[in-house]
Formats: sequence, structure tokens, C-alpha cells
Amino acid sequence: MTFGVWNLPPAGALGAGLNIRGATLMRAVRELGPQVIARGRARRSHYAASRALRGSLQALPLYRIDEQGLAHQAGLLYPIYPTGCAIDWSEQALWPLDDAMQDGWFEGLPYFLDDLRPQGFLGRSFARHHAKLLQVSTDPNTWSEDDVLHALSLLGSDQSGNYVLGEPALRQWLEQSRQPVAPLTDDQVTTVYPLLAEKALTQGQADSSAAGEFPKFIALRDLAGRTSPVIVKFSGADDTPGSVRWSDLLVCEHLALQHVAAQLGLDAAVSCIHQAGGRTFLEVQRFDRHGQLGRSPVCSWSALNAALIGQNGRPWTEGGAALHRQGLIDTATRDAIQRLWLFGQLIANTDMHDGNLAFRPGLRLAPVYDMLPMAYAPARGMELPAPDFMPPLPLPAEKDAWHTAAKVAEQFWQSASNDIRISPDFRRICSRNAVAVGRARVT
Repeated sequence: MTFGVWNLPPAGALGAGLNIRGATLMRAVRELGPQVIARGRARRSHYAASRALRGSLQALPLYRIDEQGLAHQAGLLYPIYPTGCAIDWSEQALWPLDDAMQDGWFEGLPYFLDDLRPQGFLGRSFARHHAKLLQVSTDPNTWSEDDVLHALSLLGSDQSGNYVLGEPALRQWLEQSRQPVAPLTDDQVTTVYPLLAEKALTQGQADSSAAGEFPKFIALRDLAGRTSPVIVKFSGADDTPGSVRWSDLLVCEHLALQHVAAQLGLDAAVSCIHQAGGRTFLEVQRFDRHGQLGRSPVCSWSALNAALIGQNGRPWTEGGAALHRQGLIDTATRDAIQRLWLFGQLIANTDMHDGNLAFRPGLRLAPVYDMLPMAYAPARGMELPAPDFMPPLPLPAEKDAWHTAAKVAEQFWQSASNDIRISPDFRRICSRNAVAVGRARVT
């Protein structure tokens, strides 16, 4: 008999199918030991066969790192046959769970761990560095569920959020915590950042899997006496049109985050622009990190959506409405998602995919990130698009939120048009777009 995670047989049905009594079934399960996973109570009891991970039936301990940098065991994770996982929790889960998940059953990798998988620019660097050791492909997009679990359990000590899976990965983190790194001061940035950019491009950076395709590296900064882990995106070092445009867009991202925080009324990642070695660097403080060791939880809308809603690739506003209908977020959060989505449209952000929105526990919005006018990103390497920007107009139900977002978007375009860190050509585009949004506001 073969069952998927979502139609695992209850104990009674399994006993009937095997033509044995409940007591006999229980005895057989005990004799099989780690080969069988049992979850749920009474009539909710279900069983699944364990799936060996690289030949081992041992459970993978799941650890949580708190904001003070202390590790706690959150539970035990068991791969099950034919796919999926079971979790035996040691503490209350941080994220919403449906009935099957509350009993410990997950179809695939538990969704709140999905963001830990290596992905994006840094994820590919991770895979290239460790493919031989892990005996996996150099392309993490082709990894199986077992490949991901194996990689995380051995080397996943510095993934996003606050979970670490597997004792070897936690030991790696403990060892790293004993070797503190001196944070970079403002005076060091202009010298060190160009070197780190070259290293990221030529060798990759293998100790993190922060998502996103933009070239980036991670660093530790001394910001006014406070130690802060940062993610640093960077442009090319030449004066080709493509490199100049990416530099413009990094400055725009910095400005957009400032306007989101100051005028749109939402939390946004704190950022800073540095220019050195012919490159522009966008330094973004990590909101899932606290000092050198502390961490806090975060889960992308991509992971939440796939597990709980099933509206992948739809506008964020539809996801917010679905979460609100299910009672998972309050009205204020739903409305904040709407304002953010409309603002993104009004600044020509064509890359508002599910991975670019995230939540904290309680499904509070995480600080905004990756908000920039991607409609103007170089295409096919260096070709510069020149879209005829037409500010989208609101539906009747969106009118109030649209006007709020449009006012802030107009201010964003105006500030970009006056920022001397942006090239003259793109500043003219920003100026035209400010006028276009202003006209739309009064029509």
C-alpha cells in the first residue's frame, strides 16, 4: 500500500487493510522502530515509512537560534517515504500550520525551511564550492529533496532566518561563533568592498544562501559602534551602459526603501550607498540577524503561499486578501500589502515576485526589500530597455490606497531625478516619470 503525505491512512484503516487488530499493529510498529514514523493521537494517528537519507534513518535535529545567539532544539525532522517529512516538535511552531502539519506531516520540505535551500547568486556559489563534497549537482535548482536536506544538515549553518538543520551544521555554526570576525568600519569599506566584489565574481561566496540573482556578497559592519551583518549588491566596475544602468538602479533601490519607510509608513530594510573601485555598492542591513550571532525568524511569501494559499505568481494584493479571509493577517497588514504593491507598480517594479515579500511570526510584514524600478534593468546582457512608462490607474476599491502610493511614488521619482549619484540619462527618465505620476494623480 502506497500513500502520499496528505492521504496517509489512519491507524484503524491501516490495520483493517492489513487484516490485523490495533494491538497487533501497535506491536508491529514498535518492533520496526525507526523504520516507521507515527504522528497524531487517537483517531488522528497516522503512520509513514521512514526514508533513508544517504543510507541513514536517523532523525535530523532542528535547531533555532535566538536573538542573543543561543541555540535551542526545536524538534526532530524525519524524511518519509516516498516524499515529504515528519516533525516531532520540541517547542511551539513559529508559523501557521494546517491540520496535517499540526500533526507533524509535511508534503516535501517543511515550508518554513524552504527559504534555507541554496538559491540565487550566493546559492549557486555555495553549490559550486561544495558539490564534490556533497556529491550533488553544481546547479542547486536541480537538487532533489534529499540533496537539499543533506546539504543543509552538513553545511547549512548560515541560511536565512533562524533555523539550523542537523547536528553537523550546528557544530559548524558553534565553531564559527568561537572565531569572531572584526566588523568593517566606514574607513575600510572603500578598500575592502571592491576586493569582496571581485572575489564574489571570480570565486563565489560559499557561506550563505541569501536569495536573489543580483551579484552580491555578505559582510559584517561596524555601524556607529553596532555590529551589523549586511548583504551588499554591487554594479559592474566599467562605464558600459549596462553597468551604469545597474548602478542607477541600486541607488534607486536605496531611495525607494527610504521612501517606503518615511512616507509609505512601512518598515523597510535599512540601506546605504557606497561608491568605490568604479562600482556602486548597495549595503542592506539584514533584518534576520542581530549582532554577530543573534538571529530572528523570517519566511518568504513564496514559501507561505505554496503551502497555505496556492496562488503562486499572483499579485501580492490577491495573496493579502486570501490571508485576510483565512484570518491569518489583520486588516492593517492586508492594507499595507496593497499600498506596497501599488507603490511598486508606480515605480515600475516589474519584479515583485513571491520571493520579494516576507513575513515575521504572527504573519507581520517583514521589512520591505528588493524594491526598485526593474522595468529599466538591462536586458540580454547590456541592452537598455526604454519602456513608455504609463502609471497604472486604480480600481474603485483601490482608490484611496492608490492615491497614497502615488504621492510617495511621485516623491521617489523626483528624488531620483535630483540624485547626482544617478547618471544624467536616467535622471531625465526619472524626471519624466515623476511628471507622469503627478498627472495621473490629478486625473
